[in-house]
Amino acid sequence: METTNIERGNKNNKISRIISIVIISIVLVPLGITILIYSTNKNFKNNTNKMLSKMPGIIGEHFRNYPTEVEKDEKINYLSKHYIDLDPSVAADKMYIIKKDDEKLYIDILKEMNNISNSKTEEIVLKVRNMELRKDLLFSIYEEAQEEEKEQFQLEVSRIERQDILTSLLEIEKKFSDREFLKVLSEVKTDKLGEILYYVDSDIRAYITNTFKETKKTSIEGVINEKTNEINTLIDVAKVYETKPLDMSIETIGNTEAYSLDKLGTIYRNLSILKSAELLSNIKDEKFIEDLFAAIIREEQLTKSETNITSDISKTMEFLNEYSNKINNLVMIYEKMAPDKIAKIVEKMMQNTNTITSIEINSENIYELSDRTIVVDVLSKMKNQTLSKVFDYMEPDKASQITRLLARPKD
Repeated sequence: METTNIERGNKNNKISRIISIVIISIVLVPLGITILIYSTNKNFKNNTNKMLSKMPGIIGEHFRNYPTEVEKDEKINYLSKHYIDLDPSVAADKMYIIKKDDEKLYIDILKEMNNISNSKTEEIVLKVRNMELRKDLLFSIYEEAQEEEKEQFQLEVSRIERQDILTSLLEIEKKFSDREFLKVLSEVKTDKLGEILYYVDSDIRAYITNTFKETKKTSIEGVINEKTNEINTLIDVAKVYETKPLDMSIETIGNTEAYSLDKLGTIYRNLSILKSAELLSNIKDEKFIEDLFAAIIREEQLTKSETNITSDISKTMEFLNEYSNKINNLVMIYEKMAPDKIAKIVEKMMQNTNTITSIEINSENIYELSDRTIVVDVLSKMKNQTLSKVFDYMEPDKASQITRLLARPKD
């Protein structure tokens, strides 16, 4: 019984082996041969793909898309041959663009090119690398140039903000139509730019400010209006001190305690030449006078004035100083004379009001001297004791007249 079971098991094993051999022979061997042919024969492969693409489901969808990959390989093969045939520099330009947009495609083409010509491919790759280096350098240089340009722009803005208003004024009037220069001006601090533009011709000023943003333009106009109001105020101050006594005027506008030199320059420009000369002739601070004259000259340059006020003031001061020295000498002489003789001279000179000398500025007599003026100036500097003795020898009405003239405030 046991022998029968063993025999039956051996028989089954033989049948299984036979079935396996049959399956291998009928299925696996043909399948392997088919796969081999599929891999090596392009026509067979394409025909098989077309047949399988008609199957339903995932398998059919897969093989329906597969010919696209085949076409892609064909195109890569075509491009590879084409680039190998091109001049290496031209091929490198094209390959650089491909690498920039699609790194994988670039590598696939290179592989195929390398199969065709290793040396030619190496030459093209080297040129592509050099192009990449040049592009990186170009961008680096470009960015550096932009930074330098920005830095230079800011330096120009700072230069205008630091330099003297007169220098900026001359530069603006020369370059106001330059668009790049106007961009620089638009970045200059509002207070500084407004002070400069105050002195610019109104038409040029309008042209410049119209290129600015509205907020900048409004701010600039505000600064100019403030400057205009300040100048008008200083002109009014000059009118006030034109009629004030010398000592009061010297106390306020004979130094820099109340007004800066720039403001004093505007004030003195709007005083009469004679008043300015009288004031400065009585100021002993030569440094103050020198700095004041510099401020006046600068203001004349900024306003393009055709006058030369400092020259006229200096000329008048020279005349007044010379006259003052002569009066002082006469006082010393009169002090040594007898009162009765002085009285006779005074009475005689008081009768003559005709001009005997004068100083002329711009064809106009701004200061005239007569015998009467001279003698009153001499008496005003004499000692009171001597003066009273002189009056004793004069007629009361004449002494009274001289007293009134001496009591009159000295403008």
